[in-house]
Amino acid sequence: MKFVQALQQSRPAIAVPISASDGQSFLQQVDLIGQNSAVQVVEWRVDTSAALSDDAIQQMAERLHQAGKLLLMTLRTQAEGGAFQGDAQAYQCEYTRLLNLIAPEALDIEASVPETIRESCVQLAHDHQLAVVASAHDFHHTPSLADAKSQLRAQSTWADVVKLACMPQTPQDTLNLLALSAWARKTLKQPAIVIGMGQLGQLTRVASGAFAPGLTFATLGHASAPGQLSVNLIHELQEELF
Repeated sequence: MKFVQALQQSRPAIAVPISASDGQSFLQQVDLIGQNSAVQVVEWRVDTSAALSDDAIQQMAERLHQAGKLLLMTLRTQAEGGAFQGDAQAYQCEYTRLLNLIAPEALDIEASVPETIRESCVQLAHDHQLAVVASAHDFHHTPSLADAKSQLRAQSTWADVVKLACMPQTPQDTLNLLALSAWARKTLKQPAIVIGMGQLGQLTRVASGAFAPGLTFATLGHASAPGQLSVNLIHELQEELF
């Protein structure tokens, strides 16, 4: 899968999230992304696009593909920091509907979704030949290194890419996340996205070498998560470090 291969390189792939509730704002962001060669992945936060018509979504998806970037489709629930308010069954139904309109390379599936729904979503993704990104978010604290390893191991049993984003409260939390990223790169078969949110976590977004995540999220404008850095800054640091 192209998406997985892009996350298995020596430097983290750079992804830009798009969170837009109207077509004009969305297309402006796509144009900026298309002009920036450092961006490899676009994460479309479809939970912010509920007001758009099916025709508008299809047109926007076409513009994204014209930009030549890999597309990660994400329906982020309120429990994980997003805007989607439906229950687990509605989560599955919305992904089923959107995959008839959008052709991404990868699908984000939250690890907290009930197992039966999760299995159906994974099957749905693989039926469309998409990579599955398992994701978990904690906006209040960071688990112990042992617990974080357990979370990624559990995700690796059903996903093609594993992801854990946490809010460090101490410098030690950030060091634990860097250690987790190094452990995952050495131990797991799947690429791992390990993110520390907020100011304390910014070091994880620019980590290199043995500590590098498979993917780092950056911004060309409005940040979709606390602590995101600009694409240009991350790219400049990568050029220096790699």
